[in-house]
Amino acid sequence: MDTPSATAELIADFSSISVGDHVSITRTIAEADVTAFARLSGDYNPLHMDSEFAQTTHFQKRVVHGMVVASLVSTLIGMHLPGPGALWAQQSFNWVQPVFIGDTLTVTLRVTHKSEGTRTVAVTVEALNQHGKIVMNGTGTVLLLEQREKETPRTSLSDRVAFVTGGSRGIGAATASALARAGASVVVNYRQSKDAAERLCEQLRADGAHAFAAGADVRDELAVASAMDWTSDRFGRPVDILINNAIAPAAAQAFLGTDWTAIQSVFDVQVRGAFQCARAVLPKMIERKSGYIINVGSLMAAGSPAQQAALGIAKAAMKALTRSLAAEFGPQGVRVNMVSPGLTETESTAEVPERLRKLQAMQTPLRRLCRPEDVAQTILFLCSGGGDFITGADVPVGGGWGL
Repeated sequence: MDTPSATAELIADFSSISVGDHVSITRTIAEADVTAFARLSGDYNPLHMDSEFAQTTHFQKRVVHGMVVASLVSTLIGMHLPGPGALWAQQSFNWVQPVFIGDTLTVTLRVTHKSEGTRTVAVTVEALNQHGKIVMNGTGTVLLLEQREKETPRTSLSDRVAFVTGGSRGIGAATASALARAGASVVVNYRQSKDAAERLCEQLRADGAHAFAAGADVRDELAVASAMDWTSDRFGRPVDILINNAIAPAAAQAFLGTDWTAIQSVFDVQVRGAFQCARAVLPKMIERKSGYIINVGSLMAAGSPAQQAALGIAKAAMKALTRSLAAEFGPQGVRVNMVSPGLTETESTAEVPERLRKLQAMQTPLRRLCRPEDVAQTILFLCSGGGDFITGADVPVGGGWGL
């Protein structure tokens, strides 16, 4: 019977393997083992099978097939280190002295090198008999296959907690409403618009949804951390969905009449705010291997409009942040995307002259401006099962504007 040594650790997860890890088995070779191998391999060499013949050699008794000893290494690799899913890629053995029926062998395998890129480990092997003499040693390379994950039931939004920054009005309010009505527990974040946030949450709760307002300036790292802790305490679980929608006013202004303070004020809310909120939620998302972060961008910024340097710089930085987080945390199951609406019917665009609004609508194939609900439904899609294989994307919500 194969018995791992007291210091051995059974390892099936490649990420947990380290250089120096080792495992051993001890086994007494029986006549039945030799017979079984001969039947399997067809190797009936009388040196292995015929006692009378073996006595005519200087060994005086039957010699065990060398590959029977090597098979113990296969047991170590396939069952212990690395474990299920491991395959020999290369091996080189030296049989130092013969093994006889009745010998008790202790075979030890040790990791000497690990390659994350190829999912391989280099190993050394040593087999000792009951007298402590080396009977076989060698080296090899082992590949650990990556198991295809089984499709798991999709988590419903009723099991998720969403945190929407700038959630008291416009796109933020529409998104908070869409998520809450889809079953998510929602925190409507605000900085100054407490009354609007509270009214929205009251309306949603009246419809049977779970929604609460939380004041926090996303520029303030401590305030963000406190709001996330409050959310976890309120709902009994950390944030699953983060919507970075908080914006700062960015009036059109000629570049030469713009100082860096104006740029910084927009940058701090939209980029620094998104950065700090992401840092606050990512550790728990990584721990659970699941999470959604949606940054709200702008098609108008992508169009490089004149006199909008502050908006353009901030939204471009948010897109870079989106792609960077998606690439880094995708392996941990966190999906990070950006949704970029065109000119949207919100309070912030109410002062846009009617002539320009109509012109913008006529330049859009669908012949109207974007509505907050259009953006909200796209975000809802990305946070539900439909967006499970989408990350690092910038999804335009502009009715075809810019085609």
